[in-house]
Amino acid sequence: MRRLLPFDYAVLNLARRPARTLLTAFSCALVAGLLVASTAFVRGLERSYAGTAEPDTAILLNAASMKDVVRSAVALAVADHVAADVATVKKIDGEPAVSPEIHLATWLRVGGAGGGSDLADEPKAGFVRGVTSRAFLVHPAVTLIDGRPAESDDEVIVGRLAADRLEVPAAALAPGQRLRFEGGEFTIVGTFAAPGTTFEAEVWAPLQRLKGLSKRDDISAVFVRVEGAAGFRELEHFAARRRDLELLCMTSASYYGELAAYFGPLRLLAWSMAVLIGLAALLTGANTLNAAVQERTKELATLRTLGYRGFALVTALLQESLVLAAAGGLLGLLLARVALAGSSVRLAMSAFTLAVDSTSITTGLAGALALGLLGTLPAAMRVLRLPVARALQGE
Repeated sequence: MRRLLPFDYAVLNLARRPARTLLTAFSCALVAGLLVASTAFVRGLERSYAGTAEPDTAILLNAASMKDVVRSAVALAVADHVAADVATVKKIDGEPAVSPEIHLATWLRVGGAGGGSDLADEPKAGFVRGVTSRAFLVHPAVTLIDGRPAESDDEVIVGRLAADRLEVPAAALAPGQRLRFEGGEFTIVGTFAAPGTTFEAEVWAPLQRLKGLSKRDDISAVFVRVEGAAGFRELEHFAARRRDLELLCMTSASYYGELAAYFGPLRLLAWSMAVLIGLAALLTGANTLNAAVQERTKELATLRTLGYRGFALVTALLQESLVLAAAGGLLGLLLARVALAGSSVRLAMSAFTLAVDSTSITTGLAGALALGLLGTLPAAMRVLRLPVARALQGE
């Protein structure tokens, strides 16, 4: 049976060089925190688009729009045609789940005209969706959490992340506040939530009022909920049959999936940054542990003469490294949790919350432990090749 050094030996060695131990632990904490942040960013981005897609929803947009709803222009009458001609349209309380919408990237100003504040005069890039009351039938994830739905042409509701997207205090977009865009002034009457979707960074305005303010005779797209796979096929047949309307039918899953794929390079950049910093920390940790072994050459050689084999010494080094990595990793997880939980990120015309969940936490801790494990390898090779006689002589 192989003799192993007591676990206390590895732990006590960490206290012999406190400055070096703290710096190494900080490196592990930095890597763990960065991995949590990168994973939370990527998962939050992917989840926001995946959550926006509804499995039973299709989108009708202009065939020449290059699958871009903002560029799309279809006739308002398309919504009525779909409700009347497509038998598989889902009905909720007798109402067809068909939502004609305008999607508009525009400049918004917070507060009423003549408010006299810097905030009211500063334009903010935002996203406005022109909708009717049927939008709630097609987008079931949207739920009012404060106030009430818009009931007149001068009222709007806002997503709970709209303030983050516009970089204004949340109180500036609370019910009762004013909002201006496209030459019109509106009163905010409600706040809605739609966790895990891109809706939460939007402003929802009355369709007809927005149609008039933006000086357009058409709308952007029609969102339709259908009954099963047969409903998608029938809607596709409708789009193909009505060539005069120049329609393209897409499932919302495919549409938002393509949007998520568009941000693939951004996800790759986030992972690349995490890997590069992790590699730097790995090389630093390996060099530190290798230097520690060099300083303890006589000590390790003495342990070999006492009967401890190379495997026992390597195991002690591994324990020392993993304890330090785990401590640093837990510190990094704690800091990441405090700093990132509930945070949101602005991206293009949208915003999403960072997904600090079990997956991101596990990734951060696993990265820190991997640093401890891989950083031990150079030192372990040095220990296994240690010439005992020469080491005892101090050569």
